[in-house]
Parts: sequence; structure tokens; C-alpha cells
Amino acid sequence: DITEDFGVSIQNVNGGSDHVHILFTAKPTTNLTKFINSLKGVTSRKIRDEHPEVRQAVDSAFWQPGYFLATTGQVSIDVLMEYVEEQ
Repeated sequence: DITEDFGVSIQNVNGGSDHVHILFTAKPTTNLTKFINSLKGVTSRKIRDEHPEVRQAVDSAFWQPGYFLATTGQVSIDVLMEYVEEQ
């Protein structure tokens, strides 16, 4: 629902035990900070609700307060997909 609300399309997701890579497309007018903060809030609540063991393992915040965001226009989507898949 969040992606629809912001007009964002998630292309690929991958990561490790302590981070996640999300490749998405968005319009230039999308408020990316608001989108990412909403995504982090909703996913935190959903994961805690569906997996009570996570609530016990994580003291306070599920996500770290920061994030890294990079935009690109010079690289093809195929190159970015491959990067995310290899993480």
C-alpha cells in the first residue's frame, strides 16, 4: 500500500542479516525521505506483529535511524538489478 501511495515501484530486494537493499523506481517529484521513513515504520510494525520473537530480540528500534539513498539515471535497470541480486 505504501508504494502505491507514493507512486513507487519496487524492482528488487536483497540484503544481509544487518541490512537491506531495495531497488525501486519513483517519479522525480516523490518525497523520498517521507517514503523511506513510512516504509521503515510500516515494515517494522508488520514484522513485529507477524513475528513476536523479533519483538523480544530487538530492544527498541527495528531499523537504524539512518539510511543510504542513491539515485541514478546513467545506469541501466539491468545493471542495478544485478548489483542488488549479488548482495
